[in-house]
Amino acid sequence: MIGLSLIAGAVAAALLKLPARLAAVITAGGGGILLAAIALELVPEADEQAGTFVTAAGMIAGTSVYVGIDAWLTRDQHSEQMRRSGHAAAAGQPMQMDDDSEAKRGETIAAGLFVDGVPESLALGLTIAEGALGLSLLAGIVIGNIVEAYGAAQPIIAGGHSKRFAIGLLGGIGLSLATATVLGGTLLATASPSFIGGAQAVAAGAILAVVCISVIPYAFKEVNGLVAGAAVVGFVGGYLLS
Repeated sequence: MIGLSLIAGAVAAALLKLPARLAAVITAGGGGILLAAIALELVPEADEQAGTFVTAAGMIAGTSVYVGIDAWLTRDQHSEQMRRSGHAAAAGQPMQMDDDSEAKRGETIAAGLFVDGVPESLALGLTIAEGALGLSLLAGIVIGNIVEAYGAAQPIIAGGHSKRFAIGLLGGIGLSLATATVLGGTLLATASPSFIGGAQAVAAGAILAVVCISVIPYAFKEVNGLVAGAAVVGFVGGYLLS
């Protein structure tokens, strides 16, 4: 289902263009569901199995690793945006993005989507290993993947790549994330409860960083009050699914 959600987002980008406000609202709803999964599924289970200290340390570790990887992936993109902004300002013109930069932006989003998806997929696999599928986590991942895949495929196609290339790229990422889910459910199934709890805490911290870096800034860039409402509705939905 994870792989299919990424392909669905890429196909949607190839066939249509969603209004930015609608995409932001959907993104916020998915973020709310993920927050519910963190608060109501991953962290409580980690605390029960590994204890408070390991859970807290694991969350900090997961957040730190994700933030570091995200900063490394986007370092060139940020430098290019600053350079272009400075040149445009000096010329008294609005900043524009050429096709090559647009394609690179999409590829960076796709790479970030993979980094986002690994902890989410491992966390989902862990819930399966525990004998109960985390529905709120699954729903949040699927919704987030569709929107993020759409956001990655759009600039890739606009930058000159074929629709087939965009769909194939996102499909490949989806396959790798599906593999991560299986690994999370099989390799860790026989691990000790404290190890599984620590892994859940690390995944929770990484997913929380995903929401803070990728979901919230994008959603609030488009709308404010409506996004907040969508995030709350998503959280409540995640609560009902947990």
